[in-house]
Amino acid sequence: MTDPAGHPFPVRGEVAAFHGDLYQARAAVGLWPYVELLPEPGRPAPADLAPREAADGSVGYPVAPERLEAWYTVQWTFRWHDELFECTAATPTTLSGNYLGSDEHFAKEHLKRRVIGYRGVFPRHEITELAEHREDLLQPLRALVRRLAEADHFRPQTYAVHHGQTYPAAAEADASGLIALTTGHDRPEDLGADPRDPSAEHFLAAPEQLDAWYRTHWTFRWQGGPFDAIGTVDGRIKGVYTGGSWGFADTWQLTRETGPDAVHTRYTVEVDLDGVTDLEQHRTDLLANQ
Repeated sequence: MTDPAGHPFPVRGEVAAFHGDLYQARAAVGLWPYVELLPEPGRPAPADLAPREAADGSVGYPVAPERLEAWYTVQWTFRWHDELFECTAATPTTLSGNYLGSDEHFAKEHLKRRVIGYRGVFPRHEITELAEHREDLLQPLRALVRRLAEADHFRPQTYAVHHGQTYPAAAEADASGLIALTTGHDRPEDLGADPRDPSAEHFLAAPEQLDAWYRTHWTFRWQGGPFDAIGTVDGRIKGVYTGGSWGFADTWQLTRETGPDAVHTRYTVEVDLDGVTDLEQHRTDLLANQ
C-alpha cells in the first residue's frame, strides 16, 4: 500500500479493507471483536459506521470483522548499499529505517546508534528493493470468534437433558426438589412452567424426568500455575488461580478481585489462548447425588 507519490503508507501498523477502501485500523478496545477504522484527516468517514471516541481522544469507526474484506499488519523493508532495513518513516525525499543486518563495521561507519541496534535516514534515489510485508489478522480473529462461541467462552455451565434435548439448567434444585430448565421457545408437554418466570421460558423438571443433569467447567495452566476458567474478556481467557502460592500470585502480578460472594478474595488472570496449556473441560454428574 503506497500513497499517490509511491511512498510507503503506513510505514508500519494495521490496515483494514472495508467496501473496497483501505483504512488504517486498530482493534476496538473494549468492543471485541470489532475493528476500528481510522480515516486520515480530511478523508470522508466510512459509510454506515458510527464514530467512537477513544480514551486518547482519537476517533475510530468500529466495524464487525465479518464486514471486513481484510485486516492485516504492514511492515516495509528496503535495502541501502545492499544492507536490509525496516522502514520507520517516509518523506517525499527520504526513508528512515532500523538496520536489520549484522555488519558491525558497516553500521558504525554509516549509521547512528540506537539504544539497541542502528538506524539511518537515506535519500530515496539510493533505496532499492522497497517491499511491503503483510501478516493477516482477520482470519485468525474469525477463527478465534468461532472457537470461543463453540466453547461458550469457557464459562462454567449447567445443562439438563430431557427426552434427548439439551437445555441450560439451574445448578441446584429448588426447595421442592425441582430443576429449572431454560427451554426458550420449546414447551415440553410433560413439564410444568416455572411460575416464578414471567418470560415463560423456564420449565420445572423432577430429577427422574431427566436423562442427564450435569455441570461443566474448564481448567488450564498458565506459567505452570492452575486456574479455573470463568469466561473471556476481549477474546482472552480469564481464570481464577486455584493454587496455594502467594509467591506465584505476586510474581506474576495476578489481579486481586472480590469473589462473587462479596466476601472472599480471589486472584485472576486474563491471557491469550495460545499462552495457556492443559486447557481441559470437566463434567460433573449432578443426578448422581439426587
